[in-house]
Amino acid sequence: MKHYSWSNWSLWLTKVLVVATVYYTAAMLAHSLADQPGTVMPVWPASGISLAAVILLGYKVWPGIWLGQFLEAMTTLLSEANAPPVATSIALSAFIGVAVTVAYVLGTFLLRRFVGHQNLLDRAADVFKFVALGAIFICAVSATLGSTSLCLAGICSWDTYGQTWGTWFLGDTVGILVLTPALLIWSRPISNLRFSTLPAYIKSAMADPKLFETVLLLVLLVGVCEVAFGGGYPVAYLVIPFLVWAAFRFGQRGATLLILFVSSRAIWGTVRGHGPFIRESLNESLLLLQCFVGVIAVTTIILAAVIVEREQAEASLQRANEQLEQRVEERTAALMLANEALQQSEVELKEKASQIEQAMRELQLTQSQLIQTEKMSSLGQLVAGVAHEINNPVSFIYGNVRPAKEYIDDLLHLVQLYRQHYPNPASEIKEISEEMDLDFVVEDLPKLLSSMKMGADRIRAIVLSLRNFSRLDESEMKPVDIHEGLDSTLLLLQNRLKADTGNSEIQVIKEYGNLPSVECYAGQLNQVFMNLLANAIDALEKQEDPRMITISTSVKTGDRHQTEEKKSFISNSQVVIRIADNGIGMEQHLQKRLFDPFFTTKPVGKGTGLGLSISYQIVVEKHKGQLRCASTSMQGTEFIIEIPIQQSSSNASVFSCALPLVGSGKGNF
Repeated sequence: MKHYSWSNWSLWLTKVLVVATVYYTAAMLAHSLADQPGTVMPVWPASGISLAAVILLGYKVWPGIWLGQFLEAMTTLLSEANAPPVATSIALSAFIGVAVTVAYVLGTFLLRRFVGHQNLLDRAADVFKFVALGAIFICAVSATLGSTSLCLAGICSWDTYGQTWGTWFLGDTVGILVLTPALLIWSRPISNLRFSTLPAYIKSAMADPKLFETVLLLVLLVGVCEVAFGGGYPVAYLVIPFLVWAAFRFGQRGATLLILFVSSRAIWGTVRGHGPFIRESLNESLLLLQCFVGVIAVTTIILAAVIVEREQAEASLQRANEQLEQRVEERTAALMLANEALQQSEVELKEKASQIEQAMRELQLTQSQLIQTEKMSSLGQLVAGVAHEINNPVSFIYGNVRPAKEYIDDLLHLVQLYRQHYPNPASEIKEISEEMDLDFVVEDLPKLLSSMKMGADRIRAIVLSLRNFSRLDESEMKPVDIHEGLDSTLLLLQNRLKADTGNSEIQVIKEYGNLPSVECYAGQLNQVFMNLLANAIDALEKQEDPRMITISTSVKTGDRHQTEEKKSFISNSQVVIRIADNGIGMEQHLQKRLFDPFFTTKPVGKGTGLGLSISYQIVVEKHKGQLRCASTSMQGTEFIIEIPIQQSSSNASVFSCALPLVGSGKGNF
């Protein structure tokens, strides 16, 4: 059960009393326009005020509507010459109050049910629903209940039931059509208007080019109203172009305000006996006037809603165009970066053998596509495939360089012997020897073979590092050398560690401890090293010298346990790997979301936000370890990995190592 404080009760009571007071005042004002006392008025602004109050303030203000209607009915009944008994007046007034209140509450419920939002008048379809449900239907219900109760109580004759019902219905309907839209529209806050900015807002409004247009519209409309409702000329239709003008140029606020002005001026003129709607009785004149006012009110608010829809559609289209242009610019920039990276890789790969050049170009192209589209799902599979494709031709070249060198050395030695024992060769041999520059060939050929052997050794080392990094052929958890995985990852990132334009080389400080073999999924753990080291390199891109990455390893000893073979003497000890940089660090609120999927602090196209999330899953879920981040703004960032040296048999059997490896050389955080 909810408990409400005295402040809540006082606020509610204040709203109820204000609604009751406004309702009663508007009702008494409507009675003052009648030419003779009566309970049904052709002009009833209280209906529009009541519906707007329930929509804006909620259902809880219904007692205010009931109280205002009750007081108005009591005042009217007791003021008549043939007033009914007090008890009858009280009962009848209470019932009429209930009927009116139920109608407005029902209308609000139907509008919220079938329109479903606060801005009821921003779409033409919603305006039609507002007119049908919020005006015609609920006014028909209110008129039926009220007229029937008056006839049953003997206040009105059953012979005049139709006239009573029509007067009640038309007065309530037009009151809602004129006042409710104005109250709903003007209750919305004016954008950029605050108490503190009110003088500036007024100053800017005075300087607005529309000020002259506003004054001109008001002057012309006042003149037309004076002619139509003050001079007796039947030109009331002339107000319609000015209402259309207001709807197009000044929106819903201007349109509803001018509807209220025209309605008030027309009623005042008709009450004073002027205008095209004058008939024998004031009641009949006001009914004809209400029909006219209702028509222009519905037409104007529908037109204003259509204009609002058009403006909203144009604004949505403009936002869509801006977003599209931004995306095109971002994709274009990413494509240009990818093309530049591809061109640079092509220049570097021209010096290598044709098969190696093709394989390395595919690797660079795949990495560029990852940066551009962020759709790469497995770096481990990529590097393993490249290593497999390169391994055969490299093995062939590496295996044949040495015997080829021996054969060529033997041939050169043989040529040298021929030249010693046959110093005077035949003229044809001498010509060919001079043409081919045999002395230069003998001197340069061993150097050429040595250079080829050095290149083959380098490529073979890279291939071995790639295979050691991916380890796709090792699907089981097994003891591995952590330092070997770290070194392989650093070798793959060597290109990013080198000095570039305006920046010196990133120094990597290795503080390796004496670690035993660690039981783990080597390929996945290497992926964690790749993500963390890539993030550290990214953090140092704009860092001033010195730029350093420190990698340290140690053993965190737990309970000791010695086996019979004395080979495994640590049961729950953990290996600790720390990867730290001296970059700008991170704020505390960023560290809290660091391992959330798709969270990234990098610009669009720089990362997917999955690298650290996947790394956390690998360390915590797959290896039952811990992955933490310690960072202070402007003092660098350190990631700490702790994993057990030995995994339990249950862990090894339950968890498989088929987790996709997501990442790239550019990092994912």
